[in-house]
Amino acid sequence: MITNESIMEAALRMVAKNGIKGSTTRQLAEAAGINEATIFKKFKNKENLIHLTLERQIESIKQEIDQFFAAGFPDRATFLTAVSEFMLSLYDKYRDFMVISVKEMGSKDMEFINPSVIEYLYEKIDQKVKQVIGRNERHCAESEAVSLVLNSVILLTMVEKVNDDIYERPPKIQVSAETLTGVLEKLL
Repeated sequence: MITNESIMEAALRMVAKNGIKGSTTRQLAEAAGINEATIFKKFKNKENLIHLTLERQIESIKQEIDQFFAAGFPDRATFLTAVSEFMLSLYDKYRDFMVISVKEMGSKDMEFINPSVIEYLYEKIDQKVKQVIGRNERHCAESEAVSLVLNSVILLTMVEKVNDDIYERPPKIQVSAETLTGVLEKLL
């Protein structure tokens, strides 16, 4: 059965493949197994379909991020391991959205997503790191360094995974959650 969700999922895949401007209404309809008139009937136009699709994805990602960071962690090491695993898994779960985010970075078509996933994740990581490590002056510089490293890894990993996928090349960067945790522990 064709649902709005199935149409949006097909649109997400097509936009990840061709970009926002490179995806035509016809391509989006064919990917969803519908005719173009259905897109106009259900979503008014291509832009609205894409906007709603991306908005739905960002809300799912933010909800998952909020859920993760609302959890308690018994100690610093457990937190660092969990956050490393979580960050590295986000790309795999939301691959198409991440590809679109990197491909369309700086595009007017993406301005409605504010803050971006990276900015949102950075804020959440920074808050949680300060909570876990401590907020006193001694720990302030350490928590900022950990936040910076974690967020740099997020961005670099995401961009490299997108490039690996787009250009169908072997991964240039492979970092495990254990390795990342070990590096972060050394910072502290």
